[in-house]
Amino acid sequence: MTIQDAYSKSLIKTSNLITPIIIGTNSSSSNTGLQVMTDRNLINRLERILSLNIDKIIIFGVPPSHDSNGTQALEKNGVVQSSLKIIRDSFDKKIQVIADVCICQYNLSGHCGIVNQNNYPDNDKTLKLMSKIALSYAESGADTLAPSSMMDGLVLSIRNKLNLNGYRETKIMSFSKQFSSLYSPFRLTAYMKVSKIDKSNYQIGYANSREILRKVELDYGEGADVITIKPSMANLDIISRIRERVRCRIAVQHVSGEYAMLKAASRNNLINEYDWLLGYFACLVRAGADFIITYEAEGIAELLSAQ
Repeated sequence: MTIQDAYSKSLIKTSNLITPIIIGTNSSSSNTGLQVMTDRNLINRLERILSLNIDKIIIFGVPPSHDSNGTQALEKNGVVQSSLKIIRDSFDKKIQVIADVCICQYNLSGHCGIVNQNNYPDNDKTLKLMSKIALSYAESGADTLAPSSMMDGLVLSIRNKLNLNGYRETKIMSFSKQFSSLYSPFRLTAYMKVSKIDKSNYQIGYANSREILRKVELDYGEGADVITIKPSMANLDIISRIRERVRCRIAVQHVSGEYAMLKAASRNNLINEYDWLLGYFACLVRAGADFIITYEAEGIAELLSAQ
């Protein structure tokens, strides 16, 4: 092991890592390297994750059917709700479960909310639906809700809904999401096949750092327990500036497009995958990230445990 590797490994811990799990009624995979798994294989997967000393996951659901309002996300026995109950029955509190709260995988448009006649999300209608979904996930056993739709006032709406129904201890991990093409592999894996989706009117542009920071401060003021930035590329400055502004944990997501590019470069022998990840993730932690959501969490955990 080089001195550089040893330094990187001293910064990154398995406690920093969060494993994303895309769960659906049918298993599938794509050439992006991402996979949809069913709850039949969930227990074995979680046992492996725990054996690597990773104790946090985030679940994204892929429903069997879709409609304009994404109502499958509210089903009592929906894919996320059923998976949460399996996890609680099998592992109790050994693993911390975060549930993504969005309907882009559940509706016909691919947008992050209920769309109006102009095919743009209706903020107020979406708040009501997201709050109901969040409560449903909390009732099914989620430790943390992760609203990622970027609607205005979403954190406060969910916090109020949880508090009114006796879930004051359930955490909220808010996402400040920049408009980016780096989410495309996830969409190809988890979405219905829809035409190109323009989300620029509610996701924040890369160039507007003041708007990003304002969104973070608003979410924190509304009751967010964790602030999440995605994608991770080109956001080290934002992470460090957030660390100076809010007193809560900070997460960053190494998103599907970043993961797919990493895998492609590794396949073509352009980089050493794990050397690159160790250095890059160490930079994320150095910038101020407490948690890293990554599809390579298990690979990194194996590397950290190697003597």
